[in-house]
Amino acid sequence: MPDGPIFNIYGNKLQKVKVAFLGTGNSVGFEVFEFIDPPHEPKQSSEFEYFRSGFFHIAVTAPDVEEACKRAVENGGKQIGETVTVGDDERTLYVSDPWGNVVEVLSCSFEALLANREG
Repeated sequence: MPDGPIFNIYGNKLQKVKVAFLGTGNSVGFEVFEFIDPPHEPKQSSEFEYFRSGFFHIAVTAPDVEEACKRAVENGGKQIGETVTVGDDERTLYVSDPWGNVVEVLSCSFEALLANREG
Protein backbone atom coordinates (compact mmCIF):
# COMPACT_ATOMS: atom_id res chain seq x y z
CA MET A 1 0.00 0.00 0.00
CA PRO A 2 1.33 3.50 -0.81
CA ASP A 3 2.40 5.57 2.20
CA GLY A 4 1.02 9.11 1.59
CA PRO A 5 -1.57 10.48 4.05
CA ILE A 6 -4.31 10.31 1.41
CA PHE A 7 -4.13 6.51 1.50
CA ASN A 8 -5.06 6.52 5.21
CA ILE A 9 -8.25 8.39 4.36
CA TYR A 10 -9.42 6.37 1.36
CA GLY A 11 -8.39 2.91 2.57
CA ASN A 12 -6.35 0.10 1.11
CA LYS A 13 -8.28 -0.26 -2.15
CA LEU A 14 -6.73 2.99 -3.42
CA GLN A 15 -3.32 2.30 -4.96
CA LYS A 16 -2.60 5.28 -7.25
CA VAL A 17 -3.97 8.81 -7.52
CA LYS A 18 -2.87 12.03 -9.23
CA VAL A 19 -3.63 15.35 -7.54
CA ALA A 20 -3.38 18.90 -8.90
CA PHE A 21 -3.59 22.04 -6.71
CA LEU A 22 -4.47 25.66 -7.43
CA GLY A 23 -4.21 28.29 -4.68
CA THR A 24 -5.50 31.85 -4.80
CA GLY A 25 -4.35 35.01 -3.05
CA ASN A 26 -7.32 35.00 -0.67
CA SER A 27 -6.72 31.50 0.79
CA VAL A 28 -9.15 29.69 -1.48
CA GLY A 29 -7.82 26.46 -2.91
CA PHE A 30 -8.90 24.13 -5.67
CA GLU A 31 -7.86 20.48 -5.82
CA VAL A 32 -8.49 17.98 -8.60
CA PHE A 33 -8.17 14.23 -8.07
CA GLU A 34 -7.66 11.65 -10.83
CA PHE A 35 -8.09 8.16 -9.46
CA ILE A 36 -5.84 5.79 -11.42
CA ASP A 37 -6.00 2.51 -9.47
CA PRO A 38 -8.79 1.67 -9.05
CA PRO A 39 -10.10 3.89 -11.85
CA HIS A 40 -13.06 6.24 -11.49
CA GLU A 41 -16.39 4.69 -12.36
CA PRO A 42 -18.99 6.92 -14.00
CA LYS A 43 -22.40 7.46 -12.42
CA GLN A 44 -24.88 4.72 -13.19
CA SER A 45 -27.52 7.13 -14.49
CA SER A 46 -27.15 10.01 -16.91
CA GLU A 47 -30.48 11.49 -15.81
CA PHE A 48 -30.63 14.55 -13.56
CA GLU A 49 -31.50 13.28 -10.09
CA TYR A 50 -31.69 16.31 -7.79
CA PHE A 51 -32.03 14.08 -4.72
CA ARG A 52 -28.59 12.45 -5.12
CA SER A 53 -25.35 14.01 -3.93
CA GLY A 54 -23.28 15.29 -6.81
CA PHE A 55 -19.89 16.53 -5.70
CA PHE A 56 -16.97 14.42 -4.53
CA HIS A 57 -16.03 16.61 -1.55
CA ILE A 58 -15.45 20.18 -0.41
CA ALA A 59 -12.88 21.34 2.13
CA VAL A 60 -13.09 23.82 4.99
CA THR A 61 -10.59 25.12 7.53
CA ALA A 62 -11.22 24.62 11.26
CA PRO A 63 -8.70 25.22 14.04
CA ASP A 64 -9.68 21.94 15.76
CA VAL A 65 -10.55 19.27 13.19
CA GLU A 66 -11.48 16.68 15.81
CA GLU A 67 -13.98 19.06 17.45
CA ALA A 68 -15.51 19.88 14.05
CA CYS A 69 -15.82 16.14 13.32
CA LYS A 70 -17.38 15.52 16.74
CA ARG A 71 -20.04 18.18 16.04
CA ALA A 72 -20.79 16.67 12.63
CA VAL A 73 -21.12 13.17 14.11
CA GLU A 74 -23.38 14.45 16.91
CA ASN A 75 -25.65 15.86 14.20
CA GLY A 76 -25.91 12.71 12.08
CA GLY A 77 -22.63 12.69 10.13
CA LYS A 78 -19.80 10.19 10.29
CA GLN A 79 -16.03 10.26 9.99
CA ILE A 80 -14.57 8.67 6.88
CA GLY A 81 -11.13 7.08 7.19
CA GLU A 82 -8.54 8.23 9.69
CA THR A 83 -7.46 11.65 10.90
CA VAL A 84 -4.04 12.23 9.33
CA THR A 85 -1.14 14.55 10.06
CA VAL A 86 0.16 16.48 7.06
CA GLY A 87 3.18 18.71 6.88
CA ASP A 88 4.82 19.34 10.23
CA ASP A 89 1.78 19.20 12.50
CA GLU A 90 -1.36 20.09 10.55
CA ARG A 91 -4.32 17.71 10.70
CA THR A 92 -6.98 16.76 8.20
CA LEU A 93 -9.93 14.39 8.14
CA TYR A 94 -12.98 13.61 6.04
CA VAL A 95 -16.48 13.61 7.46
CA SER A 96 -19.82 13.05 5.75
CA ASP A 97 -22.84 15.14 6.59
CA PRO A 98 -26.18 13.44 7.36
CA TRP A 99 -27.00 13.40 3.61
CA GLY A 100 -23.75 11.71 2.56
CA ASN A 101 -21.89 14.77 1.27
CA VAL A 102 -18.19 14.57 2.10
CA VAL A 103 -16.37 17.49 3.73
CA GLU A 104 -12.61 17.61 4.25
CA VAL A 105 -11.67 19.51 7.41
CA LEU A 106 -8.17 21.05 7.50
CA SER A 107 -6.48 22.66 10.50
CA CYS A 108 -4.74 25.26 8.31
CA SER A 109 -5.24 27.32 5.18
CA PHE A 110 -4.75 25.78 1.77
CA GLU A 111 -1.59 27.84 1.21
CA ALA A 112 -0.07 26.74 4.52
CA LEU A 113 -0.78 23.12 3.67
CA LEU A 114 1.04 23.33 0.33
CA ALA A 115 3.78 25.87 1.14
CA ASN A 116 7.42 24.79 1.13
CA ARG A 117 6.68 21.20 0.14
CA GLU A 118 9.23 19.15 -1.73
CA GLY A 119 8.23 17.15 -4.83
